[in-house]
Amino acid sequence: MIYVGKNLIAPGELLFRDDFTDPDLTKNWEITGGAWTSGDGTCVGVYRENGGGLIYTHRQFDGDVMPDFLGTIIPPCHNDLNWSFRTRGWDYAAHDADAGYIAGLNGWYIDRTGIEKYPGCYLQALTEAFKAEPGREYHIQTGIVGTTCFIAVDGQTVITLSDPDPITAPDCGRVGLGTYCSQIRFRDFRVYRPAVTPAAMSYTPDF
Repeated sequence: MIYVGKNLIAPGELLFRDDFTDPDLTKNWEITGGAWTSGDGTCVGVYRENGGGLIYTHRQFDGDVMPDFLGTIIPPCHNDLNWSFRTRGWDYAAHDADAGYIAGLNGWYIDRTGIEKYPGCYLQALTEAFKAEPGREYHIQTGIVGTTCFIAVDGQTVITLSDPDPITAPDCGRVGLGTYCSQIRFRDFRVYRPAVTPAAMSYTPDF
């Protein structure tokens, strides 16, 4: 379990899984940019321009969600292992991501781990305390519980973002994966309903 605010969070009900053994990625995902391949248990996204290549689940997930997956930045690239949640997907008229939360490792041009509310990016949380190593696979658990967005890597919460006005539109229930001028490998993608247990907000003296 991981700590998110005053709660312990663990995977609850499994809502969706893609093990990426099917080479036809479009069965479960909308590809909006970049070159994407699937099969043999991996999904690889490549985008060589100064922009993002994004895919989104066709399926919507209402309420609190917890995407859970394995991700690797493929050397020689070193940046932007990205994903999204509570999102509408792609805005084809604006040629940009639509409303949602965008998150990632080694992003924002300065190797930050973070979450931002899109569009506008007027609400974001970034940290340089965690940096992913190219070639190393990470277990990422992320999502939103109530008004708090979170990222945990290998079982440790690395950043949270409290949104006083969280995205709740009924058509903003998709989740996605992405890369930005990089190449990223994903495995074993799952979406859970998070199991929430209030943490004990008290101390027991150790002396």
